[in-house]
Amino acid sequence: MPMVPKVDMSFAPDEARAITLEAVAPLGKEYVAALRQGFESRWTDYLPSTGKRAGAYSTGAYGVHPYQLLNFNGKYEDLTTLAHESGHSIHTWLSYGAQPYPTSDYPTFVAEVASTLDENLLVHHMLGRARDEAARLFLLGTQLDTLRTTLFRQTQFAEFELAIHEMAERGETLTGDNLSALYLKIAREYYGHDRGLCRVDDLVASEWTFVPHFYYDFYVYQYATSIVASTSLARGIREEAMRHETKRRDAYLRMLRAGGSDYPIALLREAGVDMTSSAPFDAAIAEMNATMDEMERILVRRAEQQKPR
Repeated sequence: MPMVPKVDMSFAPDEARAITLEAVAPLGKEYVAALRQGFESRWTDYLPSTGKRAGAYSTGAYGVHPYQLLNFNGKYEDLTTLAHESGHSIHTWLSYGAQPYPTSDYPTFVAEVASTLDENLLVHHMLGRARDEAARLFLLGTQLDTLRTTLFRQTQFAEFELAIHEMAERGETLTGDNLSALYLKIAREYYGHDRGLCRVDDLVASEWTFVPHFYYDFYVYQYATSIVASTSLARGIREEAMRHETKRRDAYLRMLRAGGSDYPIALLREAGVDMTSSAPFDAAIAEMNATMDEMERILVRRAEQQKPR
């Protein structure tokens, strides 16, 4: 639910491209130049059109360049989608440029690190240029919802995905009705429906039907693991950039160029995040808590200002 009645967050495609380039500046001139080249070389199909696929994605063709599909409508969500898919595109661009074909495809476990890291850089960039508390509250609420949907909801998705495969292994029949019942049960457990924390309507039972990831191999879990890794990495890169240092950034870019040349845990460890420890998860939760704390401070100030004198 939006925290403010209205905020002016609309963008033309050119403005969105410029903001994205500014946001990823902590990743260095080479990264920015590669993304600018992509923007200027028509890597991206931006606008909705009749018969066009919904949603957004980035894909690669070895020896050519990445391709992006967007349905850009000028909202802040579209700006974040551009940053997200641009992370994928530059990960692909750097990997394909540095690796031979057999090791050019990066592992699933790191597939959403670059995309969610660019989103993190974007929201902090936008917070830095926010001119009033309403805009700041909107951005913080969006960041909080990104963490909810990417860390918690994708874990919920993964639990559902695992459960339906276990049903099949037990020889149980998979029907729309029993999959919907299972999905609703898991969603209500995650959101605390039975404890009165958050109501999950019966209609949510059919939500699984339009999640395309459920129709092929396991993928959704790594949205959660990737945002845990990228939140930790992005914080280090942002803090380092303020000191005009590049060690963490350079290690991260080496990971992007490494493609699939090593195991994903090793790739992330070399980039500066140890996914075998709880530290990255703790960093993601710390950012989530800090976001909520600032939102609460703003809401308290706004409530005080609205009290009759």
